[in-house]
Amino acid sequence: MATLTDEQVDYILADLHAHGIRLDGLRDNLLDHICILLEQRLDQGGDFEQEYAGVIPTFYRKELYELEEEALFIQSLRRPHVVLSRGWFFVCAFTLVLSPFLFYVAQWWFQLQPLGHVVDSIDVIGGAAILDVYPLLTVIVLFLTPDRFDPLIPWRSKILLGFRPFIRVLPST
Repeated sequence: MATLTDEQVDYILADLHAHGIRLDGLRDNLLDHICILLEQRLDQGGDFEQEYAGVIPTFYRKELYELEEEALFIQSLRRPHVVLSRGWFFVCAFTLVLSPFLFYVAQWWFQLQPLGHVVDSIDVIGGAAILDVYPLLTVIVLFLTPDRFDPLIPWRSKILLGFRPFIRVLPST
């Protein structure tokens, strides 16, 4: 198994510092992950500098300091928060948007339909459907927007829900 020399590790540390990573814990974690990936790639016969140039861009979207900004942001959160994947966020959004409509359909099924109140049931279900169309279409458009059109919620992102901020999209790195 290939191991990195002290000079290579120092080079990585200097490069991380040059890219704006100043938090010790984050820098140590990044160094550990980068060294593991480099050792795996060097086992396959690669050159250190070429492999390092290929490994570093896998950690960020635009710049490496984005990781530190996100770490500082998450560290600054004092109140409870939840981080959801994009898929789970839309499952919750669909549930939230469709629940009033489903509630009124269940109400019609169990209360109004057995009594024969057809006009009342049409009013309830029709009103619920009309009020549910715009939010449902909005959620569907947000969900189906492909990455090439720069969606509001990118495909591999995480969504942070909390009190302050209420919602924040954390792009994938």
